[in-house]
Amino acid sequence: MTLLEQIQKQLRQLPPEKQGEVLDFVTFLQLRLDSQKNIKSVSLRKHPAFGSWKNRQIDPISYQQNLRAEWDKG
Repeated sequence: MTLLEQIQKQLRQLPPEKQGEVLDFVTFLQLRLDSQKNIKSVSLRKHPAFGSWKNRQIDPISYQQNLRAEWDKG
C-alpha cells in the first residue's frame, strides 16, 4: 500500500470536521513550502554595510574586547 493510499484510508475514517482540519494543515504545509521556495539567497557582500570597517585604523579584536569589558562593568 502506498503512502497516499494509507493517508486516504485513514482520512476516510475521520469525521468530516476532522477531515477539514487535515485539509487546513495540508494547505498550511503547502504555503510554507511555497514561501521557502521564494526566499532568495542574498550575498552579504552586496549589503551596504559590507566593508564599512575596511579603511579604519582599528584592531577589530581590541575593539571587541573593549566593548565586552564595558558590558562586564556593573
